[in-house]
Amino acid sequence: MKKYFYFTGLPRAGNTLLSAILNQNPNVYSTGHSFLPDLLFAIKNVEQTSMRFENYPCPTNLKNIYKNIIPNYYSHHNFKYIVERGDWITPYNIQMLNNICPNEIKIVILVRDILEVIKSYVKLCKDNPNYFYNKIYESLDHSTLFTDEIETKVDLIMAKGDYVDTMLYSIHQLKKNNLIKNFLLIDYNDLANNPSKTINKIYNYYGIGKYKHTFGNLKQPFYNDSILGAPMHSIRTKQIKKESNDIQLPETVINKYKHLNKIIYE
Repeated sequence: MKKYFYFTGLPRAGNTLLSAILNQNPNVYSTGHSFLPDLLFAIKNVEQTSMRFENYPCPTNLKNIYKNIIPNYYSHHNFKYIVERGDWITPYNIQMLNNICPNEIKIVILVRDILEVIKSYVKLCKDNPNYFYNKIYESLDHSTLFTDEIETKVDLIMAKGDYVDTMLYSIHQLKKNNLIKNFLLIDYNDLANNPSKTINKIYNYYGIGKYKHTFGNLKQPFYNDSILGAPMHSIRTKQIKKESNDIQLPETVINKYKHLNKIIYE
């Protein structure tokens, strides 16, 4: 019988790398960034807004859909363990997962120093003119801006409701409600600098038997990053090595966002 585990966390924190490492194990299928939470949200939205459902309610039928959607979604993958990357730690998605997960919920949460996350995004902006954050910046009325280009782009990246903000909010809520103890936080630097120890820690948490990884000849997970305008999910396939980053952040950016590390590390 398959077991389903999950990982999520801050972007630019090793999500794609972790998936590539786990996929070296023949018993594991680790996914890219899944849209399954979005699909479940869409179904729930139809349930709550459909006049037909209100006119002719069939809650038991719908419960069958929810109960079987994860096994059906991965029914063609013949692996012992499915490890899905998905946005499962938002308060709404956690509650949804509590209702539908076929086994005990175990989620690895990847974290990274927030200024390193920002620098990684800024480097993507610098190296990829067609990156969607660059396009958003270019679409702004520059006559109304009072911050420089880097700070303005960082503010877009860190905007309320965007992905970084959503993950920070979700981690904050887990800590606030004393739920973070149920999950495993993994720092990007530990994954990049000591992958063997870190992967064993993850295996112990999931309850998966240890596997001798090579941590080389990794397979690049498929993403259609052309829609993003930058190789956001590109990894080093020959060896695991933390990429050097020569981006210098303005003091205004550092002072504005460094305090967010308290959410992650305290």
